[in-house]
Amino acid sequence: MARSTPTYTPVRNYAIGFFLSVILLFSDISYGTFTPLRGYVNASTLYAQMISSEILENISNIFHSFKKNRSLLNENKELKEQIFKIRTKEFIERKNSEVKIEIINFQKDLMSSFYNNDIDIYKIASVDLRNYLCCSTHRIFLQNINNVSAEKNIPVYAGGSFVGQTKDSYLGFTEVILLSDTSHVLPIKSNSFYCDARGKGKPMLISCMLDQNNENVKIQIGDAVYTSGLGGIFFKNVEIGFVSAINTVSINGIEVLITLKTNPLEETYYGMISKETDEI
Repeated sequence: MARSTPTYTPVRNYAIGFFLSVILLFSDISYGTFTPLRGYVNASTLYAQMISSEILENISNIFHSFKKNRSLLNENKELKEQIFKIRTKEFIERKNSEVKIEIINFQKDLMSSFYNNDIDIYKIASVDLRNYLCCSTHRIFLQNINNVSAEKNIPVYAGGSFVGQTKDSYLGFTEVILLSDTSHVLPIKSNSFYCDARGKGKPMLISCMLDQNNENVKIQIGDAVYTSGLGGIFFKNVEIGFVSAINTVSINGIEVLITLKTNPLEETYYGMISKETDEI
């Protein structure tokens, strides 16, 4: 609560205070009574200034160091991105070079095998995998590297043997009917028989029906099977596979199962050879 009247201070108190101040001032001027105290105060002030200056300097150094580290991190990130781009570019160039070499070698092998320079190289585009693994229709689709569509009924070669023949072309893609397709017929031969092998509708399998009473037919598991050259599509004497099973289907008939040499699911590049080729 505020007081209603001011407090009265006697004049003698002011006089006593004044005289004490004069005495202390005179003592300090004449004898330096408070000099040490002033020295302590000045020293304390200097220490405070030094400490504050060091604190400010440390804060400034920390801030500068933070900015420098952030700049280094950004530079490091940029360098990593540049290194990644360079390595990616080198990897793509190396893979492209390897692909080109692979294609060239594959083409050279075909040329030397079939004595023909008119050979086109195609790359796998799609496999009708669902039907290939379960059903009778076995087809693959190829894309020509030079975007040239193939003619119909051209033999298709990959992995050291024939895999099928061209069926049709659509928008730059070529459909190939594989040897294992149930609608495909391939004239083949071995050391003891000739026959028209039909696709089994199972991966890498074709079969022949033969008369087991024929004394000239002497078949054994593992016998190599070759193209006969009959039919006018496939060149003769190309190894197509081997006899993998012999099953009796009637009193006089046997089924010869032949496992094909090339698995189309494992190949990337396919060759198509002109029909105008010297027989081998």
